[in-house]
Amino acid sequence: MSQALFPAWRPSADGRASLATLSHRVQTACPSGAPSLHLRRADQWHVTLCFVGEAAEPVATPALLDAFAGAATRIPPHDFTIERLAYWRHSGAVVALPAPCPALQALCDASHDAARRAGVAPAARTNRPHLTLEFLERGLPTPSWLDTVNCAVDPFDVQGFELLFNPGGRYDALGAWPLTGTTLPVPPRQQGLF
Repeated sequence: MSQALFPAWRPSADGRASLATLSHRVQTACPSGAPSLHLRRADQWHVTLCFVGEAAEPVATPALLDAFAGAATRIPPHDFTIERLAYWRHSGAVVALPAPCPALQALCDASHDAARRAGVAPAARTNRPHLTLEFLERGLPTPSWLDTVNCAVDPFDVQGFELLFNPGGRYDALGAWPLTGTTLPVPPRQQGLF
């Protein structure tokens, strides 16, 4: 059975308390008679920075761990807030979308690039960081009641990230790195064709 391998940020105890508040608001806003929500456990909450892939066993080579350690030195600690909720029909996920945060996006980009430098071709780049709170059935029309949920909770503190492996029902950390950068890297620029 294949399992997911990916770098991710996981919330602290304070962050989990804020997410529990937001999750409760989602549950309260869900009208009676609406499709039921399937809650994620607090220990499952995370922001995937990029998706490395799936494997029967985690492939945490020394080169991959070193590359993630190097990425952590280029991104400063930062925080982000939740802008809104969304429903993703293909997966049924109810996700919390951060407000635009250049540092969080830079962390996603740096982790993707680190995997590539280590000789691993990541399966997916994260262009829109998100945090899955719960699930609905797949393929539903977008629930309008999600727009009524108050997303104002305390900012989330990003001090580091981990390489996570999902062996089924939980996430095992195969490495963890504090963020020690002082300034954000310059975003990559696409060269003009002419």
